[in-house]
Amino acid sequence: MVLDIDLFREEKGGDPEKIRTIVRNRFADVGAVDNVILLDKQWRQARFNQLNELEEKRNSILREIGNVLHPDVPISNNEDENAVIRTFGQFETKEFQLSHIDLIQKIDGMDCDHGADISGSRGYFLRGVGVFLQQALIQYALNFLYNNDFIPLYTPFWMKKSLMSAVAQLNQFDEELYKVVSSKQNLEDTDEKYLIATSEQPLCAIHRNEWMNPQSLPIKYAGYSTCFRQEVGAHGRDTRGIFRVHQFEKVEQFIICAPNKSWEHFHEMISNSEEFYKSLGISYRVVSIVSGALNNAAAMKYDLEAWFPGSKAFRELVSVSNCTDYQSRRLQIRFGQTKKMSGPVEFVHMLNGTMCAITRAICVVLETHQTSDGINIPEPLQKYMPEKYSKFIPFNQ
Repeated sequence: MVLDIDLFREEKGGDPEKIRTIVRNRFADVGAVDNVILLDKQWRQARFNQLNELEEKRNSILREIGNVLHPDVPISNNEDENAVIRTFGQFETKEFQLSHIDLIQKIDGMDCDHGADISGSRGYFLRGVGVFLQQALIQYALNFLYNNDFIPLYTPFWMKKSLMSAVAQLNQFDEELYKVVSSKQNLEDTDEKYLIATSEQPLCAIHRNEWMNPQSLPIKYAGYSTCFRQEVGAHGRDTRGIFRVHQFEKVEQFIICAPNKSWEHFHEMISNSEEFYKSLGISYRVVSIVSGALNNAAAMKYDLEAWFPGSKAFRELVSVSNCTDYQSRRLQIRFGQTKKMSGPVEFVHMLNGTMCAITRAICVVLETHQTSDGINIPEPLQKYMPEKYSKFIPFNQ
């Protein structure tokens, strides 16, 4: 039998001096009261520290457990078992067809020798018509999304480590992300920074710690950014040309929506990508990615794989993922105007999808629209090209 410990805690309404008076009146050692107060504070601090340590250990493991899978995701660890959802166009090859590696050289659209000499492996300069093709694809992709009610956003190149950790998987820090190191210490901003691998990363963090009014949803962003990737996992693959590079431009779809609307928007996003590539005359297939190849955040992912007739292969151009509330929960982006008095807090759902990874799109446009003496320009891009090359780019090599 003991006194209520809260009697010793002033912050809990206790009165330690009253207890000291009681002890004095009992002609006992008043120092015992101070010892109880001191040890109680030490105990609470130790418990707090231990709980924090255990919580961090738990959460570090929890963050590496992936999202709940959609029932239709193919269960396999072999990407050869990705499920083909639908196809568009013809998957043919002709004798004279060249790969994008040769074609971009024949139109003098790239300088990899000087690029690699200056920036290292996979470095490149786009030059001449290569620059105009890039700008045409960017303009067309942004206008396409703008006409479908997406808000264009040009994102920062880098993010604070504290925020990048909330939107990227642990293995991405080793295999994909570049760390930015300043030569001078800025005392007002000491957080480490990382170059973004996709505009999805900063777009995820825009509304962190917000309560989203249902009336304001969905929010649709067309993210335009330069992307930076180490491509450690792709060592030795696609080392020639501009299909897989460390730096490239990309236009991204990003949607924040009510929890009961995310699958509707998932199909909207892949449909947007399909219509975009159909309009460019690109043949493709849409595949559902197997469970073992999904990143942790994705509940389901569809890839659009374009047919490259010169390379005689399907290559990934687009990935569309429904991340449900996996990212928003970590970022505390909640659904509703205010905190509910009862019941669990809901979180918005977040989806991302490629609209146009520019260098890859250049590659497939070159292979698809090549002729024996040059490249035909797809009709949607013609108004963005210089008049001289608005319909056709001749080979000059």
